[in-house]
Amino acid sequence: MSVLEAFKLSKHHVCLTGGSRAVCPTQPIKVVEGENVALHSGLDPPVNLSRYTVDWRRVDNQQVVYVYRHGRDDLDPVVDQYRGRTTINHEALSRGIMTLKISSANLSDSGSYKCFVPKLKAWCEVQLIVDEKETKTDVSSTTGPAVEEEPESEDHGGNREVGRAAVISTVVVLLCVLVVVFLVLRSRATQDRMEMLPGQKEPKQNGRHLESNTQRAERDGDQEEPAATGLLNV
Repeated sequence: MSVLEAFKLSKHHVCLTGGSRAVCPTQPIKVVEGENVALHSGLDPPVNLSRYTVDWRRVDNQQVVYVYRHGRDDLDPVVDQYRGRTTINHEALSRGIMTLKISSANLSDSGSYKCFVPKLKAWCEVQLIVDEKETKTDVSSTTGPAVEEEPESEDHGGNREVGRAAVISTVVVLLCVLVVVFLVLRSRATQDRMEMLPGQKEPKQNGRHLESNTQRAERDGDQEEPAATGLLNV
């Protein structure tokens, strides 16, 4: 199957001419900004267009988009917007196919295009729609409301900071309690040692007192014995 036969089997309409029919698309051609696009058109039955003039223009402002004349490309009448961006397959012209190719489509390329073969009075009109390239913002807006991720991350960060501060404060309190307990225990131990020192001295002093009393009693006894002896002698 030839390119023109496959082209005719798709959704296209036919423009009657004197000898051939121009086969044109019935639906607009849609493309995303920045992509390459092809505007299809052809003749049925096929006619060798290698020696014919093929002219592509904008319908709205009649700007020349592409011209093939005298067996070669004629770039002089082409406007700057399309210069170097439009072309057709020269070999396909021999099979009656005059598909226009536009590279790097932009939004200003949207509009109606007319392909015309003056000598055959054959023409086609093709509608091109260039859609704006989708961005991340556009995608999120089509799927639903944008989720504010930054505030949530800040909240999580704040919660982590609060938890960290609580842990630190708890540790500080525990350390303070341990220090206070240590100081209290140390103070009590010091007091106990201070109380034990006088208690250890008392028995020594009492012992001294007892010893001195005993000695006194013995001395008294020694003093009383002569008196008793004297009484016995009497």
